[in-house]
Amino acid sequence: MAKTPREFYSETGVKWLSHIKTEEQTGKELACLVRLLKKNGEILDLACGYGRFSIELASLGYKVHGLDITPVFVEKAQEEARKRNLDIDFRIGDMTDIPYGEQFFDSVICMWNAFSELSAEEEQRKALLEMYRVLKDGGMAIIEMRNHRSAGLIEENTIDGLEAMPSYNHTRGSMKKLLELTGIKSYSVFIDNFGGRNRLLVEIRKTQKA
Repeated sequence: MAKTPREFYSETGVKWLSHIKTEEQTGKELACLVRLLKKNGEILDLACGYGRFSIELASLGYKVHGLDITPVFVEKAQEEARKRNLDIDFRIGDMTDIPYGEQFFDSVICMWNAFSELSAEEEQRKALLEMYRVLKDGGMAIIEMRNHRSAGLIEENTIDGLEAMPSYNHTRGSMKKLLELTGIKSYSVFIDNFGGRNRLLVEIRKTQKA
């Protein structure tokens, strides 16, 4: 049976994951995020991991909440936030069932290919609708992932030579089709430089009601 993301990351742990991204790379990606996010308002970091972005954003003065499905990551993020005296609401949870009320956040971010770890189309659709649900009117969700030439599920997946959970490869076209299925109207799907690498980016905007 294929591993779930929670099983894979629980086994590999924080140390392994933190070594994949250097501080320099995180800094470049953080600079890209800061240009997109509103300074005032509530931010949800979906699949926040050990707090790579959550903690840095909070240290810059943003009001941040972090959600991740892997308990060891959430525990590490909470520990680091306490060390740095940062007030961050870290929770264990699933992006297909976000444990916050409607119109709670000004921004939602889902980084580092985490969205692609939802291998079923129905899970992806639910996650997009959940992001939209928790956004305030006028809010924006940002999803970042690898860009692929062809779309489809990779069932036998490896990461850094390790057997991993299935992953869904998306293209601009496949993401647009997925968003059309949700009924969300205001979005853009594009390829752009994100921290020095070309990435597939999705911006979803919740149109402010008149």
